[in-house]
Amino acid sequence: MGRPHLSIDELSAHADGELAADIARSASEHLFSCASCRSAFESFQRFDAELRRPPLVGCATALPLISARLDAEVNEAEAALAERHLETCAGCRRTEAVWSAARTALVALPAARPSARVDAAIAALVRPAPRRRRVPVFAARALISATAALAIVITMLPRAGAPITSLEGSTERVFVAAAQQIVLNPRTNTLYILDPAAAAVVARDAGTNALKARIDVGGRPTALALNESANMVLVLDASQKSVTEIDGATNRVIGSTAVAVTGTPTSIAVDPAGGKIVVTTEASTNATGSVTVLDGATKKVETVREFAAVPRSMVFAPSGDRAALVSTAGTTIVDASYREIATLPGGVGAAFAQGDDRIAILSATASGSVVTYSGRAAPAGLALAGTPRAIVSLPDGGFLVLVSMGERSRVSYLAPDGHEAGRVELGASGTDLVYDAAARRFSVVGAGALAWSEVPQTLAASSPTPTADVAAASPSPAPPASAAPSPSASATPAPSTSPSAAPVASPTPDALSQAAAVSAGFVHVDLPGGRQPVFVSKSGERLWVLNDRGGVVTVDMSTAEMFSPASLPVGAQISHWAAGRAHVYAVDTTSGQLHVVDARRERVSSYALKFLKPVSSVAVGLDDRLWIGLRGASYLLAFDPRTGRLDSFDLAGALVSMLTVDGSGRILYADDARGTVGTYDPGTARVSEVYFPRRGTATGLVVDGSSTLWLSTSTGEIFSVRGGVATLALGLQRPVTTLSLDGSGRAWYLAPLPSGAVGFGYAAADGARAGQTIAGAASSLAFNALGRAWLADPLGGFYVSRGAQ
Repeated sequence: MGRPHLSIDELSAHADGELAADIARSASEHLFSCASCRSAFESFQRFDAELRRPPLVGCATALPLISARLDAEVNEAEAALAERHLETCAGCRRTEAVWSAARTALVALPAARPSARVDAAIAALVRPAPRRRRVPVFAARALISATAALAIVITMLPRAGAPITSLEGSTERVFVAAAQQIVLNPRTNTLYILDPAAAAVVARDAGTNALKARIDVGGRPTALALNESANMVLVLDASQKSVTEIDGATNRVIGSTAVAVTGTPTSIAVDPAGGKIVVTTEASTNATGSVTVLDGATKKVETVREFAAVPRSMVFAPSGDRAALVSTAGTTIVDASYREIATLPGGVGAAFAQGDDRIAILSATASGSVVTYSGRAAPAGLALAGTPRAIVSLPDGGFLVLVSMGERSRVSYLAPDGHEAGRVELGASGTDLVYDAAARRFSVVGAGALAWSEVPQTLAASSPTPTADVAAASPSPAPPASAAPSPSASATPAPSTSPSAAPVASPTPDALSQAAAVSAGFVHVDLPGGRQPVFVSKSGERLWVLNDRGGVVTVDMSTAEMFSPASLPVGAQISHWAAGRAHVYAVDTTSGQLHVVDARRERVSSYALKFLKPVSSVAVGLDDRLWIGLRGASYLLAFDPRTGRLDSFDLAGALVSMLTVDGSGRILYADDARGTVGTYDPGTARVSEVYFPRRGTATGLVVDGSSTLWLSTSTGEIFSVRGGVATLALGLQRPVTTLSLDGSGRAWYLAPLPSGAVGFGYAAADGARAGQTIAGAASSLAFNALGRAWLADPLGGFYVSRGAQ
């Protein structure tokens, strides 16, 4: 008897990671064999993800929000509604562009006092009905805010059995923009990520992203802070006005304390100089704010200071003698006693430079974001595209800036002189950012996902855009990496600064014609730095190579020009490698990570994927999604690099040994356990199979230009499958290494030479055309458009045939 179906409560708790470890393992194994429970489990995940998104509204409802968003008069929920509507409505995007241009022109007008005649005319206009015409707009916004708040509250409802705290009668806003959602504890190398919907804090290893603990804190947590000296993580609950402490050594809740603050808490921080807890608040009756300083041990109030603006976040200088209170209205610089010493432009975030007195402030503009600097030798401001989210400082004196691009994010590296020196695109909309100096990489949290990457430093430097007026600044971002010379051009891209980066080869237009001959039929070309190819994948007329140092090398198959655009994270253990049109994928099943190389921007992003079974094969679809087969699991996974989403597809009992994709975008698979090959059509969700006996396991799977499926095995069999009939085409009596297609769509095989001979050879899979042999080892086979064969040499470089086949 198998395990009975999981209950709805069990599925719900498993989706939220709330089951005990042994029960969770048992539930996961059951999900692999039970399509019914797996479908219900995945529906929970999809439902949670959809609830987290703001609802779609009509143009009449969205336009007032879009207008208010341009004037920075919306809260976070309203801004999210406006942004989602703009994603789907071209007409409103055009309207926003017109309004944005008008606003920029108005801001650029010189400041002057209006005449008495103008004052009188304005007074006459408003005297008969000062507010009557604005009532519908405010009423619409109030209704939208209530709808958005309801959607957010739904996502935060606790699971069955947990108490629900009523907020009836409360007028305080719980969800605060710019509140810190992620902190890094360098003492234990742990990332702490706030999960407000589940009233929990997730602790993950900063190096491997492995889950350390899921810590339930209850209530409605809104912000995090780190007390590094005490090795404590503080969790602020704005609605209950409480601070919960988590022990950084044990990841257990020590206790929760109510704090005597006036108004609504907006953020929490810890003064590194004395360990004092600092809570910023918003007054309940007027648009003012305050800073409340609490004793770190007793949580008793020591000092309260009032400020004209409402501080949304507080950051401390590395020296400990200054801090910045950041609000959209202005940024207030305070001394060690929290007394005001300067006022700077407002924003959504700020960071003090490491090594000097500069401060960088990230703000929203009518058409994007802007970073402004203050301090000695401060550079000119820089305008960026995207909605501003977070900014952090780096040890070299530069900064990382996170902006939202709809459902995607971008992190830009700003060098100490102020220019944008690099950027990386992420597939999810990020909300907060943290930098790990020990690992030299950053992490972004948002939309229920965590992504990380090394600091991007290979974008060609661009001159910063000066901003004489912050509000009037228009975005002028550095040109995207795709605008830089392509790998086949004559210029050499700047090398990655990652310690694992391979040396960059200087391109030579006739490198292939000048390559050293190794036999009558082949020349040999080396990889940069004499490195060895570990994995090779072909995309168009380009080979993507992962070398033995984790460096990514791209090879032009017509000229043999080679470049090293990026490197994978240090320590990555790659088991599968596949190239698509715009992305290259590296699967690390040891740590459960997927590294995605953006081929156009030459950046690497990493995603944590929970592979409950070993990965058996991968293939890239026509839409650049990565299809993943799992050993012993009867379904496929598909990763979308544009959204960072991972979906699953039922294979009706099939077990994947190898994958490929045909010209129609259908997914074809070999099932060694059941002796079948099958087709999964993503458009119709239909599975069809052909059974035929074979002795070995699949080593190659391709679909040729005539739509015939070819399969090779470890025992030397090569089968063709067409029209539901499998035919044995060749029996080599030695294992076939791989199958490949030439420029005309013909299938070829690579295999070791017969017993007694040293080397490898390749020939047509149908036996109609002979190929060539080499006296050395070969691990992959690919053809360029002219028919020249490229064979990877495991000892270093490639063998390239002199002519077409």
